[in-house]
Amino acid sequence: MSRAPPTLLLVEDDRDLRDALVEILLAEGHTVAATANGDEALAWLEAHPCPALVLVDMWTPRKDSWRLLDTLHREPRFADLPVMAISSSEERHPAIREVLSKPFDREALLAGVRRFVHPLH
Repeated sequence: MSRAPPTLLLVEDDRDLRDALVEILLAEGHTVAATANGDEALAWLEAHPCPALVLVDMWTPRKDSWRLLDTLHREPRFADLPVMAISSSEERHPAIREVLSKPFDREALLAGVRRFVHPLH
């Protein structure tokens, strides 16, 4: 019996970049839930099992990524959930385990994801 691929939660407000990241991650064997902002991500987390990794763009227009990080840090059920921030600057928050610096390429993205999640194929 095979396991389902690990689910990644992506928070990215730029539709084109979000679609490109989803395509790359799907091709790598992951299941991807994509949201446009931190509030959508929080709603997704309330309705689904915990993902294997959260990738979050830090500079969404409403700046709600910080509220998402605060919730992930504060809630015990998310204590072991790795978070990779996507940012053009060095971000600091207790919930962040790694920062993927913009601009980045496909291999940098996948190397970061692989440090936390192992695809099935």
